[in-house]
Formats: sequence, C-alpha cells, structure tokens
Amino acid sequence: MNVLIIGATFGIGYELGKKYLDQCDNLILLGRTQEKLKNLKLEFNSKTTKISTFSLDVTDKINCQKIINEIIKEFKTIDLAVYCSGYYEPHDTFDIKLELFEKIFAVNFFGMINCFSILLPHFKSQQFGHLAAISSLAGFGGLPNSSSYGPSKAAMINYFESIKIDCDKNNISLSIINPGFVKSRLTEKNTFDMPFIMEADKAAEIIFEGLLGKKYDITFPIQMKIVFKILQVLPRPIYFFLVRILTKNI
Repeated sequence: MNVLIIGATFGIGYELGKKYLDQCDNLILLGRTQEKLKNLKLEFNSKTTKISTFSLDVTDKINCQKIINEIIKEFKTIDLAVYCSGYYEPHDTFDIKLELFEKIFAVNFFGMINCFSILLPHFKSQQFGHLAAISSLAGFGGLPNSSSYGPSKAAMINYFESIKIDCDKNNISLSIINPGFVKSRLTEKNTFDMPFIMEADKAAEIIFEGLLGKKYDITFPIQMKIVFKILQVLPRPIYFFLVRILTKNI
C-alpha cells in the first residue's frame, strides 16, 4: 500500500505519518520545509516501510502538478492520499485583511484543489483509491472571529459532498475529517478557552482508525460533534442565540 500525506511536517499530518510506519509499503511525505523533510526521513525509521519525501507548496499549482505527477510516475499507484495542510489566524470581524482571507483560502481550499486536480483523475484511471482531507468543526456553521477560517473549511466539506457520488461510481473512497480543538502551532494563536482540546497524537489515532474503516465522516471529539450536529439543523434564530452563549468568552 502506498500512502501520501500532504502537509506532513507539523501537527496532525506529522502524527498521522507516524501511524502509517510499518503499516504500508511506501509512505510519501510532502511539506514545504526542506530541512524538516530531511529530519523526517531520518526520524521515521522503519524496517518495512520505505519513506520518501518531496518538497511541495500547495498554493503553487504548477509545483503541485509537477511534484504529484512525479510521485505517480515513480510509485505507479496511490492507495491513500490525505490532505493535512492548513492555515489559521484569528482576526476581528471589522478588521478585514484581504491578504489574510486570500492566504487562508489559498492553503485550506485551493491548495487542496491544486492537489486533487492531479490525484482525482489518477484515482479514476486506476479505479480505486482513498482520498481524505482535514477540515474542521468550524466548517459546520459560522462562529465569531472565524469569518475567514470557517468558510474555507465549509468549502472543503461542501466540495467533498459534491464529489461523493461520482467518486462512488469509480470505486474511490472519501473521508472528510472534522476535528475540534487540537494542540498545534495554529491553536497556540487562540487566547480563549478551547473545550475538549486534545493532543495531536490522540487526534491522529482517531483519524487513523477512521481511515482504516473508510469512514466518510470522521468528526471528533464526540461531545463537540453532538453539539455542532444539533446546531446545524436548528432554525437560525435559535442557532445564533445558542452560539452567542457558547462563544461569549471569545
């Protein structure tokens, strides 16, 4: 089995990579930082899994096409590809920094599309494969101070829903992953309380098990999943009333 992890140098992507050591034939790790990738290759030591690393900037569509096509040429088949790259920065509703919106969407959504534009046709041609991406519970509904990050994650969720039926027809499995708060470089930027926050290795374990079972919806922790799923179906006046209470300290 050949496993491709995009955004493997930090956070969940890094911890998820560890889970696939000795679980696959080839583990292909992609990230922006050459030095970090070099260290990963030394750290991820395995007797049964070959570790390969490639430098990739997900916001550069030409770079994505070049690198992912190189990977396909070298490894022939990709069994599982997981998009873990992401960017987040909290900001005030009334301080709209266009560059920040552009960067968040460039990494979170269009970076994913840049990669999938090569991976999806490849999966269709081989008539199998498993495609996954890390979105967020923030994509389930609008939240205060999340007017750039939340919509970028909502776009990811909607995109997966949009391609699901066509992927089913071509034997391509999909998994959209929606974590709550996970300790990382991104959540370190938050100054508010983050309920049920978990370590990245614990989140990676949940994701690994979900991918193993080819679950479409991998949403956790369960407490926040229940709350957000209920909020999704409520009439908007009740939704805004409850969100106002739940986020009063943000």
